[in-house]
Amino acid sequence: MPSARAVVFDLDGTLIQSNIDYDEMRKRAMGALAAEGVPPEELGQSRRIWEIITGGERMLRELGMPPERCLQTISRINDELNAVELEALTTVEPTAHVHEALEALRRLGLRIGVATRGCNAYATRSLEMTGLTKYVDAMLARDDVEHPKPDPRHLLQVIADLGVHPKDVVFVGDTTTDMKTAADAGIAFIGFLRNGEWGRRLRDAGCRVLVDDLRAIVELVAGETSSTA
Repeated sequence: MPSARAVVFDLDGTLIQSNIDYDEMRKRAMGALAAEGVPPEELGQSRRIWEIITGGERMLRELGMPPERCLQTISRINDELNAVELEALTTVEPTAHVHEALEALRRLGLRIGVATRGCNAYATRSLEMTGLTKYVDAMLARDDVEHPKPDPRHLLQVIADLGVHPKDVVFVGDTTTDMKTAADAGIAFIGFLRNGEWGRRLRDAGCRVLVDDLRAIVELVAGETSSTA
């Protein structure tokens, strides 16, 4: 791990745990695209939601949909996704030991950011409900940026908002999407072991640092940080 001045976290599956109905989100996204003439079989039910949306937007343009109408369609899809996320707020819980980990990072003088594909309303409320807001110096959600994860510009904008250099940042996430985002942004990555399946996917994708306890992140960055604080 490099010397760190800040740590940016993914939200769902990393800082918090919840029961968002991702199958319902896929269903709604594919249904809205199908209504505009995109063949569902061209999207693939097993694809990740961001792949469905980006692929669907590309196909809408290929079908000749005017750019303004295309943007309106994607906006309606995002409204549907937001609704599903907000329905899951009652299931939100803090990840084990998250408070201890973030408190320790703050004591080391590190800045803390969040880059999430959740919508802002869901992310903001989740942080409030779990008592994590006080630790977060910058947070950008899916609807806060023009190019959300896995586009590296999402992560880099959070880093810019934290006022630190990308080389001094570590990104922590639980999925291969997070890992790809970090790699494309040139940011050091720590995988969080949310469950066995995602742990396997991260390892298969080449994740070199994988932890199952958020407190271990403190240990990974503490040595270099303490020596330069």
